Amino acid sequence: MFGYAESVATRNTVMSSIRQTIEASYSKPTVSIKIHDEPENGGPKYYTTGDRIEGEVSIVASSDVRFDEVSIAFEGTSRTWLEKFGASPATSGRTSMTNTFLRTVQPVDETKLPIPRVVTPGQTVTLPFTFVVPASLLPDTCKHTVENSSVEAAHLRLPPSLGDLAALGGIDDQAPDMAHISYAIRARVTRRKDTAAHALTLASHAHRVLISPAAPAAPPLHIAAAGTDPDFTLHKEKDLRRGLLGRKLGRLSATAQQPAPLHVALASPCPATTTVPVTLTFAAADWTTPPPPLDTLTTKLRTATFFATTRTPYLPTPSRSQRDLSVGCYWESTLLSARSIGAVGAWKLATSASGTPPSRPLYTADLIVPVTAPKGKALVPSFASCYIARSYLLELTLGVRTGKHSQPTVTLKVPLQVAQLPVETEEVGVEEFFTPRSVAPPPEMDAPAYSRVGEGTGTGWPLHMRAHAARLPPPPGYSVYGGGQVAVAVPIPHDFVGISPGCG
Repeated sequence: MFGYAESVATRNTVMSSIRQTIEASYSKPTVSIKIHDEPENGGPKYYTTGDRIEGEVSIVASSDVRFDEVSIAFEGTSRTWLEKFGASPATSGRTSMTNTFLRTVQPVDETKLPIPRVVTPGQTVTLPFTFVVPASLLPDTCKHTVENSSVEAAHLRLPPSLGDLAALGGIDDQAPDMAHISYAIRARVTRRKDTAAHALTLASHAHRVLISPAAPAAPPLHIAAAGTDPDFTLHKEKDLRRGLLGRKLGRLSATAQQPAPLHVALASPCPATTTVPVTLTFAAADWTTPPPPLDTLTTKLRTATFFATTRTPYLPTPSRSQRDLSVGCYWESTLLSARSIGAVGAWKLATSASGTPPSRPLYTADLIVPVTAPKGKALVPSFASCYIARSYLLELTLGVRTGKHSQPTVTLKVPLQVAQLPVETEEVGVEEFFTPRSVAPPPEMDAPAYSRVGEGTGTGWPLHMRAHAARLPPPPGYSVYGGGQVAVAVPIPHDFVGISPGCG
């Protein structure tokens, strides 16, 4: 028989074995993710279309942990919530939505995993990863019914990060709590169980990243006739009087044109700028009435964020979202400038086409209103996804002086598109349109393979790419330089916006 001491030793051994088995069953490893090119000062780091996100996943454990698989994925998730107010409590309340619209899985190198699949104390399992930011989503991401193909094309573009910028040390992107788009590198350590249908997640860690994909400029919006569009006002007229009950001086009209897109650039230290052309017309009551002096011009940027908990089949607008109870809209207004234009705007007397003086004097004035991206605000490119959308609006308020204490104003509402130019990188480069290049035959090719004009067929290359084809006209969008031998693409100046003062 065993003695008392032997019984105690045996019991301790058994209990220790049971304890180790329980700890091994419930112990969890620690997962950390490091991205190589993140700034050391903790500032925000943006990734755009075509950028590589490279890093490594590290797995450590304080005790032996058995696992079966490690998955590393690049995920994009949108979250929204909406308060509904109904006639009864049953139709009221908050609804929320979480949708993972992007998930790219990194294949794991099996040779870097331990054999057997056990992480021991003091051991670090390191797994590298590389992801490339895509330009668009897969077609099955947007499978719901939409109004037209333009809506589907907009929904399949990669949306930018929204609501994550301030949390990651950046500036305000004017996103409400009801709309959130985030991207993350997520690593999971799992173990299969015979009694469970799904694998058991031992540890999971997500490292958030900021994504701002390239957003090309879209065509100008189609706006209904003056006074009939509920969202925009490009033309406004107003009768002017001297004082509240004074005589009528004339009729003032203001007409604005849609500005060029506001092109934001991630690598540029200069704020994005554009201009809004405005034409003023004053039809005086008689020849003795001069045009009113121009006083002030105030420019405001209004940012609209649309959000829904169900897929939206159309591109949201402020007026349409008001009629649709399933879509919410959050507005934020930012003052861009308030300036005196008395010395800038000069009235000119318009003459008729026939040269004869009109029955009433007509004065005109042309203004170029500069628009610069506000400081302390991050302008997310305009986009529309299945659940979240962002658009911008410019409010131009023009004031004229008709009396000592009278200053009537005219307000225009102009749509503004925020686009983002692609970043020049070795992997992706800029669009072919913006890069001058030679399309002459490569020098290593034999000259006889490309016949002169009128000599042989030369079926290997198009006519404008054959050698010595100087007499042929260049293809569309190209100009001929260097004695007429090489055709290069010439960037069109009007596609580039101006540079704000102080950028050099």
